Amino acid sequence: MLRTTLLTLALTGAACATHYPGLGLHNDYQQGLAINGVPAEDRLKWMRIANNAVREINGDPCSIAPFGVAVVNTTSNELVCVAANRVGLTGNPTQHGEITGLDVCSEVLRAKGLSPQEMLAAWKSFTMYTNGEPCPMCASALRWSGIGEVVWGTSIESLIAGGRSQIYLPSSMIVSASYALGHQTLWLGSVLSNETDPTFAHQFNESAPCPADCQRVTLPGKRVSQCTANPGWRESWEKRRGQWEANLIAEHGAHSHAHDEL
Repeated sequence: MLRTTLLTLALTGAACATHYPGLGLHNDYQQGLAINGVPAEDRLKWMRIANNAVREINGDPCSIAPFGVAVVNTTSNELVCVAANRVGLTGNPTQHGEITGLDVCSEVLRAKGLSPQEMLAAWKSFTMYTNGEPCPMCASALRWSGIGEVVWGTSIESLIAGGRSQIYLPSSMIVSASYALGHQTLWLGSVLSNETDPTFAHQFNESAPCPADCQRVTLPGKRVSQCTANPGWRESWEKRRGQWEANLIAEHGAHSHAHDEL
């Protein structure tokens, strides 16, 4: 019985590998498509904001973990919150960009006076834009949240190919396995990957160009060069800390709406 089961699994895996090259079980390329009534231009706008989140929120233009998110009301196209990976800032290994986004947006909803039940109900109206494909932990959390849409940029496959340690499991498998949760999440991939991929290219590849406002140097005691912020950049950011987020909310956020419009 065990032998038969193992043989079946092996044959299934081989068939999947042949039929679906790479990690993905689905076609995860939705670049340029107007899906679910959202213009493609809006998708690109929010993904660019997510891709800049670590730079502007954490003050690190050449981060080792530049994962950022933007959460938007899908219908009104208004920003709910922006967030960035803060594992290195907090020492909490679960604080990936998506988990931080769930935390920050929950605080935003609480501050607007929503009850816990209203907060839980609000997620189905939101889209999370994340510049990197959610890992299994984050994909599971997003499915449990009941969020309406998840849009990601750089695939897990590309992250691994670039030298980054990842759990070797595409988010589409988490989505497929969560069919019994009672709510659906639209899952769109590889949106603006031509811009998000370079964000994750320089950390482990010495031949990759550094992001803007960064330069490649070899630090004392190190054998491998890395991208570091240009002199004075951090000091300049400290003077405007928090302004980027405030300006985004002022320009794109929801103002004085009733609870059902958040």
